[in-house]
Parts: sequence; C-alpha cells; structure tokens
Amino acid sequence: MRKRTNTNRCFGMLVRIAPVGALLIIGGCTSSKETLPSGYQDYKIQKGQYFVEYSEKYDYWDVLTIEYPVLQDIETEQVAAINDIFYKMAMEKVNYWHLEPDTEVKELQKEYSIFSSDVHCEVPYHSQHLVSVHFQEAYAPISPVHYIHMTERAANVDLTTGKNYTLSDILTINEDFSKLWCQQAYASGDYGDMIQEDDDTYQTILAWFLGEDQETAENYLLTPFYYLDENKDFVIGIAYDPKANIVVNDLPMDNYIAVHIESDLLAPYQTESEFWNLYNASETAGTVLECADRKDNIWLGKEAGVWDYLESHGR
Repeated sequence: MRKRTNTNRCFGMLVRIAPVGALLIIGGCTSSKETLPSGYQDYKIQKGQYFVEYSEKYDYWDVLTIEYPVLQDIETEQVAAINDIFYKMAMEKVNYWHLEPDTEVKELQKEYSIFSSDVHCEVPYHSQHLVSVHFQEAYAPISPVHYIHMTERAANVDLTTGKNYTLSDILTINEDFSKLWCQQAYASGDYGDMIQEDDDTYQTILAWFLGEDQETAENYLLTPFYYLDENKDFVIGIAYDPKANIVVNDLPMDNYIAVHIESDLLAPYQTESEFWNLYNASETAGTVLECADRKDNIWLGKEAGVWDYLESHGR
C-alpha cells in the first residue's frame, strides 16, 4: 500500500461541543515478573493473504488483497481465538462494504462499478506476552478513482489468555489525555488545520475517543486504536471511516489520525489493567514471516495508476 502524505486534511468536523466530564485518573499498577506466566519464546507469526480478483458472484468488479497474521507454534486453546481476532480485524471493512452488507450498503451496491480493498499488516512489537498488530487499508467502496479511503486499526493481544486489550482497557481517557494527544498531533505537523492546540479541539477529540460525539457518529464510525512500535512506545490514533449514507460525497481520503507518544508520557493515565504487568515484563520474542506469494492489488497496489491520477487532480 502506498503511504501517502495528506494534502487535504481540512475536515469540518472539529466544532465546538459541550465539555465532557473528566474521568478519574487511576494509577498504573506494578507487579514483579515472577507473578506472571513465563510466556512464549519460539513462536512464529506467518503473514497470509485473502485474495480475490474479479469473482463472478457480483455484478460489479471486486479485487481484494487482504493481508493478515497467523500465530503458529503455540499449542494452546487460545491460539484459534487469537487468529480469529486478527483475521476479523483484517477483514473488517471488506465485511462491512462487501461480504456482509447491511440494508444501506446493499442499496449503495446497486451503484457499484467496483469494490476494491488492499490491507497490509505489520507486527512491530512481539514479546513473550504480547503481540501488537497494525493494519493499514486502502479501500474503494464505489470507484477506485473517486472514492478511495485510507484507514488504520490495530490489535494488542495477550498470548496466554487471548484477550485483545483496547485503548480504554489500558488508559484513562480524560481531558488531560486529550490535551496531550492533541499537542503531540499538532507538534508532528502532519495534520494541518485539523488539529489545533485549543479547548474546542481538546473537547472534540475527547468526545471522539469516548464515543460521545453523536452528531459525528451519524456519518462516521469512530474507532480508537493503538499499537506498540519496535521500541515499546505507543502509536495512538482514531479512525473516522465514513458510513454508507455519506460515502458518495466529496470526503477526505485519509480517514485516521495517528500520533506517536513515548511510553513515559502515558504513565499518569495507566489503568489497573493486567496489560501493564505484561508490558513491563515484555522482551522481544517470536519471529514474523512475510507472506511469500503476496499479490499486489491491481487497483490500489503501490504501482496502480490510480495514485498518479489522484496526484494529478490534487488529492
């Protein structure tokens, strides 16, 4: 998937909203490594791909290149559940727009010329306790020329229990956290006028993370996510993927904001989740294997002509 620099981030959704009540900060818990299971050292994560090119099932063309990780060499009952989490997350948008459409999407399908999706997965951090998987997707629910959207999501799984820790599991999302996140996003310089250092922006982003912006949620699916990088620091983001009722409008192509935050800065927001015990004890383990026969998406792959077209038209 081509990693694009967004030149059209201006997005009129960051508006004044009612203040959201702050949550109490819960101090992070600590525990010695001896209280934890020993974990797993010699496992493998093999990347695979779900591939479809022009099936005969639909009146429109469909091209799907969906990469996902498969956990191997751990003989426990949790492995199947973990792999199911990874696969369903990789297929999330394909299921919504293509394989498991609701009534609104089915109506929109009548106007499809093509559905195309290209998902790449990375496993930037994998330890004896935790596996952090990052998914990047370009998808075109109607036409790959005019309606391309870029999004991200992530899974962070305990190898022993199979639990997928969400952002709200591990961090207290309050006004101070929103301010930190916005300041980091603003300092990165990646988001133009979309993220400002002011109270309106802090409150709006807080409402997004907490799922309390009902007006925006009518048109967008707001999904917080995070993953660990190779240094055990955090990338924390939120995706705002359009729903079927607005996808035919002139919308931003990049539908996520992701911010790198060093782990030390998150200490005040740590919850009492067991995640932090696992995190503190974690050291790199396991091996990630690339997909040997991964296919390139003919519509949305890095060499696809659509990207030249979009650049020539200022997107």
